[in-house]
Amino acid sequence: MKSVLSVQSHVTHGYVGGKAAIFPLQCRGWEVDNIDTVQFSNHTGYGSFKGRSTTSEVVESVFQGLNDIDVKYDAVITGYIPSAPLIELICGNIKRLKEKKPDMIYLLDPVMGDHGCMYVNESCISMYKKILHEHFIDIITPNQYELELLTNSTVRTKQDLIRSVGYLHETFRIRHVVVTSLENFEFNNKKNVLYCAVSDSKSGKRALFEVPVIKSYFTGVGDLFSALLLDRLYDLTRNGEDGNAEFQLWHAIIQVLNIMSKTLHLTRSIGIENYKQNQASNGKQVHDIESHINDKSMKFFELKVVQAKPFFSYDGMDDFSPIHY
Repeated sequence: MKSVLSVQSHVTHGYVGGKAAIFPLQCRGWEVDNIDTVQFSNHTGYGSFKGRSTTSEVVESVFQGLNDIDVKYDAVITGYIPSAPLIELICGNIKRLKEKKPDMIYLLDPVMGDHGCMYVNESCISMYKKILHEHFIDIITPNQYELELLTNSTVRTKQDLIRSVGYLHETFRIRHVVVTSLENFEFNNKKNVLYCAVSDSKSGKRALFEVPVIKSYFTGVGDLFSALLLDRLYDLTRNGEDGNAEFQLWHAIIQVLNIMSKTLHLTRSIGIENYKQNQASNGKQVHDIESHINDKSMKFFELKVVQAKPFFSYDGMDDFSPIHY
């Protein structure tokens, strides 16, 4: 059975980080080992939370224990890591895992911020760059803001995107670059859409995928996306046709975007129903639901990961077509 090490945040309540990634990977047949980079009561968007980051000493001890029993993995995925020293420690151990098993796939989701706001200390930017220069990352999944941080650039046009993605390929030798969301992007002036950009250095092909915006409040979306991408891309590369790199990446992205769309629509639908029921139990009626979907009602819109289980096996090619750029 295929095995993966997931190194991400952990929340007791809700679905972000490992809580958004581990169950879908298990549903797809992965044996999942996990290391928590933080232990929080809930994600920070609630405005308050309790818990703490995992110490470097604990993380190093866990990796040493895995090494002592000679554990090897088919894949590793990392997400939110709260500090530069912890990034260095974790990625150093992952590099050693890859040296033990060179065909291991490593997907790095450089979780640092979004919409111009950083979630971590600025020292994490330079540390990620240092790690990337060691050339052992196979897949990277930054959002637009994180792409800009890693490439010291502003990404607003197609030419900006080509330069920034090319920089990741050429400087850091990353084969698969997937920019999960481009929102402030001057591509065709369409409203209520964002773009997912993909690029494969082996084929030299690039594409954009147009993604309709679902108006709601979501968290953990990138964590789920990266986990599903790792699963799909691993299966496609292991099932032959290795020479058809473009097909593999395009196929994986289309399947993942479809699963994400289904999951987010389900989350929104269930969230609205639960919110209305809650308001009714308090003697209130909801007329304009759109105005009620915000950070104050977020607890009703946690990703419905368990309810979305039937979607994780989707293998169709509907709804999303590549736009070459």
